[in-house]
Amino acid sequence: MIFRKGSFQAMFCWRHCRPWLRLLLILPVLAVGMSRLAHAQAQRFELDLTNPNFQRIAIAIPDFKRQSSEQTQLAREMGETLAGDLDFSGIFRPLDPKGFLEDPQTMGLNAPEIKFPDWRRLGADYMVRGNYLVQGGTVKIEARLFDVAAGRPVIAKAYEGDVRGWRAMIHRFADEILYALTGERGVFDTKIAYVQSMGKNKEIFISDFDGSNPVQASRDNSLSLSPAWNPQMSQIAYVSYRDGNAKIYLLNLQDGSSRLLCGYPGMNISPAWRPGRPELAVTLTRDGNPDIFLVSASSGQILQKLVQGRSINVSPDWSPDGRSLAFVSDESGNPQIYAIDVGSGQKRRLTFSGTYNTSPSWSPKGDFIAYSGTVGGRHHIFIMKTDGSGNRQLTDGDGDDVSPTWSPDGRMIAFSSTRQGGSAIWVSSVNGIGVRRLTRQGGGQELPDWSPRMSGR
Repeated sequence: MIFRKGSFQAMFCWRHCRPWLRLLLILPVLAVGMSRLAHAQAQRFELDLTNPNFQRIAIAIPDFKRQSSEQTQLAREMGETLAGDLDFSGIFRPLDPKGFLEDPQTMGLNAPEIKFPDWRRLGADYMVRGNYLVQGGTVKIEARLFDVAAGRPVIAKAYEGDVRGWRAMIHRFADEILYALTGERGVFDTKIAYVQSMGKNKEIFISDFDGSNPVQASRDNSLSLSPAWNPQMSQIAYVSYRDGNAKIYLLNLQDGSSRLLCGYPGMNISPAWRPGRPELAVTLTRDGNPDIFLVSASSGQILQKLVQGRSINVSPDWSPDGRSLAFVSDESGNPQIYAIDVGSGQKRRLTFSGTYNTSPSWSPKGDFIAYSGTVGGRHHIFIMKTDGSGNRQLTDGDGDDVSPTWSPDGRMIAFSSTRQGGSAIWVSSVNGIGVRRLTRQGGGQELPDWSPRMSGR
């Protein structure tokens, strides 16, 4: 049995785990070019993605227009990548290119050249026209978003850089589209850290937001668990059995080095970074009982005992302002979600339905808490308001859905699920619509943690 976030039965498996070897991180670097904006005032949408009846915005994205004979396959790949990004957001509904009436390599790029009535008849609310020029190892991309009904441009962007970084440029434009129409950027420059099973071992992997480009981060030939991004996206805290017992290490994402943070006697698990401060909440058994402590991110020194008692207290997760902490405790007999005000020490129970509620995850806007609860013997994802009201089941069906983690824009929740057999990372919008699988490697993936935005926006 192995430790999983929020799993009480597995809490003491650390006594039986193997030692670890050293850790090495390999993280690809994307080149993002320069950008310019020609902006026209756009209608902004008030979006309520918690509403299951939310209607997506229809958008047409023809192939990009190539302006040289080099890498002609990028014409389709750029359009497909942008459509995939916007579809992933849960806000847009890209139209099928098979229904488009013009050849994207001959149609115009600017408003006077575009036949907007034809696009209106196809049902498009917006459309994108893009072109690119490859010269040697450099690519120049221009992309424009048009309001079809108004027949005018909304935004225009240009990017230039290493041709190998073209996907990052397309992701950036997708972010600009979301910002222009909703006032908030997307998650297309984010990453997801998770645990990958590799035979008898488990290692930390990092993928892009959509599960693509998975990269092995740890190479310890043992068990690595519970990855947690720091707010600056420069380090990952994780639980390691490399020295025989469960200890917390910090992985430096710049050079791949790692160092011991918490190696107190007993169990050191459940790291959670505190927003705005170089501190973490962790669960330690140094005093005999699993309690939650506040430790320094630089030294691992204990600063404060946050939650204590005779019960098991695990799985801390901070509110966005760093003033409150959600956690799991079995003080009522079964694991339930609680919250504590760190300043006053005032504690309150949040969940009362169900007998097994674990893995709380505070939304980035501070308005909801996601968690895993049992229904009919299966674990599923729920969300509730931070006072425990408005409880709503997000997932259902076969298999177990556990370990929820919010996207940094608060529009989506990733989680691990066995609904198709082995464990994999899945994602859902906050209204429960559009559930999709992200990871497809063999061996199983679990315990995801969604990064902040790479750009810090």
